[in-house]
Amino acid sequence: MNLDALQAEYANLQREAALLAGGLSDIPRRAMVLHHLYLDSGRNHIFSLIATHGALWAYRYFEVGGRLGRLIANRYFYSRSEKTFRLGILNDFAEGFRKVNRQVCIDTYTNYHFTKRFGHEPGADQIIPASLLDALNRVHTSSRSGQSLTLAEKRQVFEQSFRCEQEVTVAPGVKAAVDGFECPIMKWLCLRPVVRFAYFPTWKYFWFRDFSSQMERIEKGLLAYDLGERTGWSNAEASLSSYDLLERPFFDAPLDTFNQLRGQVLTASS
Repeated sequence: MNLDALQAEYANLQREAALLAGGLSDIPRRAMVLHHLYLDSGRNHIFSLIATHGALWAYRYFEVGGRLGRLIANRYFYSRSEKTFRLGILNDFAEGFRKVNRQVCIDTYTNYHFTKRFGHEPGADQIIPASLLDALNRVHTSSRSGQSLTLAEKRQVFEQSFRCEQEVTVAPGVKAAVDGFECPIMKWLCLRPVVRFAYFPTWKYFWFRDFSSQMERIEKGLLAYDLGERTGWSNAEASLSSYDLLERPFFDAPLDTFNQLRGQVLTASS
């Protein structure tokens, strides 16, 4: 297969991923897509599971009615106009964050399924960064053989996937959202989130000094991996129910639920 044909296949998968990712507010739907990748990999692709947690946590935190929204509403209780203005800024930032979340889902789905089908084709490394290509090829080799990666291999694959995602997708998206800030107080609030994924120990929170810092996001992401490994990935997966955003059928039959979603989406687009 020549490079043009590989690029056409990648573009086709990208279009499918964009349909599955839905609109900006469809974060629970994107969580289903990301979780599907985790299951499809034989639970070797830990990045997709942690990305699922990240999406579900952010849904509550950055919403106007979420934790940060309530903080702002309480801070400006004395003035309806000020409160409305500040919540409008928060909503704009949340929309920027949702764009990043959507693009992460699209890229993760596309890269995963492209490498699953064409990862060993000559020229694949011209489409997928070499480090990510190697990591995903190892995931597919293990899942096809019905084997699990070792703990060290899982962490290496996660780190390669996570660093690539941060550099290629997240950094530009966060910069675009931050560049839109004109209010120093709101910028200060939005860039200092307090993060707690459902599988974290009850006492554990991540306190960001500057969410726009790629170095700090990577540092916290690697810590999130360590906590998941310590907790156990089966427990981390089970804790997805704690966000109260995914419906019961997802937990009863996650692959069937995803396949139903995919069938509906592709049928509607044809």
